[in-house]
Amino acid sequence: MLMGTIAEGKKDNSSNSGTLGSTAAVSSSQSPSSSSNTIQLSTKEVSPGIYRWISSSSGTINPTLKVSSNIVNIIKIQNPTDTKHELIIDTGADVLPSSDDIKPDSSGQLSFKPTTTGTFTYHCAYHPFTMKGTIQVASGP
Repeated sequence: MLMGTIAEGKKDNSSNSGTLGSTAAVSSSQSPSSSSNTIQLSTKEVSPGIYRWISSSSGTINPTLKVSSNIVNIIKIQNPTDTKHELIIDTGADVLPSSDDIKPDSSGQLSFKPTTTGTFTYHCAYHPFTMKGTIQVASGP
C-alpha cells in the first residue's frame, strides 16, 4: 500500500523518486542541525546458510527500524559474511528503495526521505525469508 513519497539514494547518495508510507527507528542517532537520522545494521550468519540483519547498537535480530518523515534517513550496513546481501524497502512502488548489492566483507547504505507516516517492511533480496523486518515512520521535523 502506498502511503506517501520518498526520495531515495543508493550508495552514492544520489536522489531518485520512489514511495514509502511509514517512519520509525532502532539504533539511530539524529543530528538536529543536519536533519538526518542514521541507523547502523550488520549482517550475520546465525547457522550455516541462515543470515539475519542485526542492530549494531542493541544486537537485536531483524530489528524494527524507527525513522522520521521529512528528513533523510540513512541505513548503514556492514557485511562481514561470505555472501552478498541487498536491503530493499517494500513500498509498493515500481522502483523500490535499495542498498544495491553489498559484497562480502564490505559495507553499503540506503538513504531515503519519507514524506508520510506509516509502517513498511524491509528484506534482503537474496535471503527474504530470514532477513526481514519492519520500518515504522513517525512524524519528523
